[in-house]
This record gives sequence, C-alpha cells and structure tokens, in this order.
Amino acid sequence: RGKKSDIEQRYIRQAVDITVLAQREAMAALEPGMNEFEIQALIEYTFRRNGADRPSFSTIVGSGPNSTTLHYSADDRFIGPNDVVVMDIGASYKGYAADVTRTVPASGTFSPQQRAVYEIVRAAQAAAERQAKLNASSQLMDDSSRAVLAAGLAKLGLIESPTATYDCEVGESPRQCPQYRMYYMHGLGHGIGLEVHDPEQYYFTHTIAPGSAFTIEPGIYVREHVLEEMPDSPRNREIAAKLRGAVNTYRNIGVRIEDDYIATDKGVEWISRAPREIEEIEAAMRGSYAGPPKRDRSLVEKYKGE
Repeated sequence: RGKKSDIEQRYIRQAVDITVLAQREAMAALEPGMNEFEIQALIEYTFRRNGADRPSFSTIVGSGPNSTTLHYSADDRFIGPNDVVVMDIGASYKGYAADVTRTVPASGTFSPQQRAVYEIVRAAQAAAERQAKLNASSQLMDDSSRAVLAAGLAKLGLIESPTATYDCEVGESPRQCPQYRMYYMHGLGHGIGLEVHDPEQYYFTHTIAPGSAFTIEPGIYVREHVLEEMPDSPRNREIAAKLRGAVNTYRNIGVRIEDDYIATDKGVEWISRAPREIEEIEAAMRGSYAGPPKRDRSLVEKYKGE
C-alpha cells in the first residue's frame, strides 16, 4: 500500500484534479449569507459531474467558529462577512482518494488578523515542502513545520515563546505540554490512496521514496475558549492572563492548508494546484459568480476504460 503503482498514481492525480476544480468553483461562488451546505452541495456536484465516484470523506465546510473544529461536518451554519471558511474536501476516482484543504475569507479579502495567521500556516507548509525530497525523513518535515508554527504563534502573542509549556495534566506532578499544541492539534500529514488516510505511508520512521503519495497540512486554530480548556492550575491561570488579549484578537480564526504530493524517480511533485497564496485566493473570489461552467469533458473522458 505504501508504494503506488503507475496506474494508482494516475487515479490519484485524477481525483486531485477534480478536487482542485471543486475548490476553484467554491472560491468563486462563496459569499457572506450563504449556508455552509450550499458550498458543500456545489463541491459535491462538481465532483460528480466531472467523473468522481463520490467524496472520499465527509465534506468539511467550516466557517467562523467552525473553522477551528477539526473534522467538522455539520455544514449548517450561515457564513458571516468577517468569517474565514475552511474547505477540507476530496474526490474519489476509481476508488482512489484526494484530500485538499483551502482556507478563504468570506468577504473575499483577508483581514489583517486573518492574513497574519494564514501567512504563518503557509510558511509552515513551505518549510515542510523544502524538506520533502527523495530519501528524506518525514520527521524532518514535521520538525521544520512545527518550528515555524511555534515561532509565528509567539510573534502573535498567542504563546509565551516558541518553547513555552503549560500544565496539560495537573496533580502532584503536573505534565507539561508545548503551548503551541493548544492551537495545532494534529499531525503534519498522511498517506493518500485507497483510503483518504492510507496506511503504511506517512509515519515518523518513513523515508520518502518513489511511489509515495501523501499530504502536508499544517494548521492554526484559535478557538474562542482555548484558555478555559486548560486544566486549572496556578501556572495555567498565569498563562491565560498573559495570552487572553491575543486570543481575543484572533479568536474564531482557523486556518488549514493541505496539499497532495506524489514522489517519482524525479523527485516530489506538488499535484494539488488550487490557489493557495493570499493574492491567488483573493483573485479567485473576485467578481460575480454565474454558476458552474460547462462540464469539463476532458476530465471525465481522460481515463475512460482504464
């Protein structure tokens, strides 16, 4: 399962191509006042009309506070003008999964606070991408990304320092956890293939080799009540007092950027080329939306009969 054959790689690429098309459609259509399920419906419609079997997992469209919830799937909130919207989506093609996440501003333009968080996450992803080479360890990718996230969170005042800790368990011997983990609660990535989280693919002991197919997906999630979620202790009360102002500034901003990659004999290739730089996203959201374009028949027919 870890090494994908040539035909498996083709199917994954096709699933990703369809998913990228759906991300572009969602960016063009999204505006304040819509319900999350309207974007979900457009995404899944785009999947099916362009040859996908089905979504490879439950479509996530999380706006405002829902952007800070991992694996949010209710998709039933009305989108506000000051929200960011996390769209974590994937098409399945001939049983092979894609998984691509973009975070966009509902207004079409990132606010200074949204931009600040987004830039940190994008820099963390870029740091991991620089380490994503043949024969490289995924641990190095993970370490590089976390270092950027921690430094960025400290710069925003959301943690005391890149190496600061808090009491994540209290008692006679309180256990310490990194403060950045309050805002980043998942791993850097996972394999993709027959399952959206494909096994035998992306663990800390893994070395990237030809045939590897995987994601890179750092994130920052500033939950409104993140400080209240810490166990009660004198140290944590001190931390909360220091960080509360920054949390109030960035609350309900969740940003995740997830892309898909395939390793070949020539190196690691980024295959999910949906808009991801701030300027690209804002350009994709500009102007009025006239509805879905004509079906891209080349996408439907590309692998017919295989």
